Amino acid sequence: MSTAPDPLSGWTQIDPIGRRSGVGHRVAAVVLTLGGVIGGVLSFRMAPEWWVVGLSLLGCAFILLVGVSLWVNAALRAKATAEARPNGRRVSLRVLLAEDITDDMETYRLHLRLPIEGASIVQHACSARRCTDAAHEFPGSEVPAVIDESRRVWGVLHGPIDD
Repeated sequence: MSTAPDPLSGWTQIDPIGRRSGVGHRVAAVVLTLGGVIGGVLSFRMAPEWWVVGLSLLGCAFILLVGVSLWVNAALRAKATAEARPNGRRVSLRVLLAEDITDDMETYRLHLRLPIEGASIVQHACSARRCTDAAHEFPGSEVPAVIDESRRVWGVLHGPIDD
């Protein structure tokens, strides 16, 4: 999945995902989607009152929506990763600034320097362990990333990306 290009740097951030993680997300999406469909069918057969059927259908529709959105998100992330793979290279991005933007979860906004000519600075807001560890170790910390200069895309690697 990618975002719009950053207006200051002109670079687009992607969220890379490995093949195994993508398969895991899709399996979970199928299980949730099937659970929503089966639950919706069973609610007609097992619920005694119309309002119970309505509440069950509402809950099952939510589960179905979560399953479908998980499938779409995994597909978009896998596509963005596959497009960055041919010309992309792995790099370590130096953390220039770590801002605590914690709301419900421990989240940091990392200001990172891309290792290219002109030294663009990009931002990455995240609550993943690798990024929070880099924020705690600031200054002098780095995060692993993939960068594709030909398409001007970059992404922090939160887990293994199998080649």
